[in-house]
Amino acid sequence: MSRRWSRFVVAGCLAATVGWAGAAGDTGVLGVQSGGRQLLRDCKPWVPHGLSFFGRLLPSKRPADPSTGAARERYGATAIELSRAIGADVVRLQIGQPFLDPQSPEFDKNYLGEVKDAVAQARRAGFSVVLSLQWEGRTGVKPVEMLPKASALRAWTAVAPAFANDLGIAFELFNEPASPPEPRPGVWEAWRAGHQALIDTLRRSGVRNLLIADGLRGAQRLDGAPALNDPLGQLAYAVHPYFGAEDNSPTGWDQRFGRFASTHPVIVTEWGHAARHCERGGADTAEQLLGYLAEHRIGVIGYGADEVHSRLLRWDGDKPLWSSYKNRPCNGAAAGPGELLQAWFDKQTREAARVAAVAPAACERAAR
Repeated sequence: MSRRWSRFVVAGCLAATVGWAGAAGDTGVLGVQSGGRQLLRDCKPWVPHGLSFFGRLLPSKRPADPSTGAARERYGATAIELSRAIGADVVRLQIGQPFLDPQSPEFDKNYLGEVKDAVAQARRAGFSVVLSLQWEGRTGVKPVEMLPKASALRAWTAVAPAFANDLGIAFELFNEPASPPEPRPGVWEAWRAGHQALIDTLRRSGVRNLLIADGLRGAQRLDGAPALNDPLGQLAYAVHPYFGAEDNSPTGWDQRFGRFASTHPVIVTEWGHAARHCERGGADTAEQLLGYLAEHRIGVIGYGADEVHSRLLRWDGDKPLWSSYKNRPCNGAAAGPGELLQAWFDKQTREAARVAAVAPAACERAAR
């Protein structure tokens, strides 16, 4: 561990020790308002704003690629402090499907305990948590399924009971389901069947946590999504609107997820602006997207804080400096959406402080 990271981790641990956070379990509770599309946090209307981390994607003793290994080394109090510094209220943790499925050759019996420790640390610090089941290449394991099927079901059957007593934890059921650019009805039906099996199994087992279903094409699309049924009504949907040829304007956003969000709760559970995205949309487009999301009350979880060459921040000794587009080319050094996200998060925090809680009846989780 570098001296810079080491000093920062020590500072974070000391801060946690002296009482940064309240108790977990009765704060940061997540849900959907009964009969509506409004997300709730502690029974108040909620526009999520947070950071995503992959530092606990792999078991601690498993070999990792350099980027994932560095993120694992850095994760801990550093991630909590970064989330606090940017004004987040939720932390998203990617967890590795192959290591949680008891029938996988890569299953690690100790890994769930490591995930539990990471979640407990975030909850003690006052954050809500999204657990995102990751199957993609960063796990270092050849995928066994690119849509939720038997392996995902076995993984969640093992994981969910460990967190079912804390409704401040949401389950993102399958990160970035894969599909062709234009998903045909048969692919959407496979998406529906896989997610519905997860929802049914978890609800029958007594799990009441908020559930999140990513759209197809790597969470780029919700247009065309068939209905999912949750007897508790505690289901949201996720998009990852990285810029593409047709995903870089209000017209494209309306088509891909905006119109869907007018009748369903939707969260951007992952978004970042890598240098390669500048060809599809520059700094103005990034600012336009955040304005669009605010207008539609769609929350944002930023991605890339734990990348080796992060586009969200750089370091000045122990101090994180959020990236900026000011007086910099979009793909230049120290350029990125960090300051934009921090300002967006700050606005959501101030607005949330002025919003009253919904009526108790609208915050219930009774099965319909």
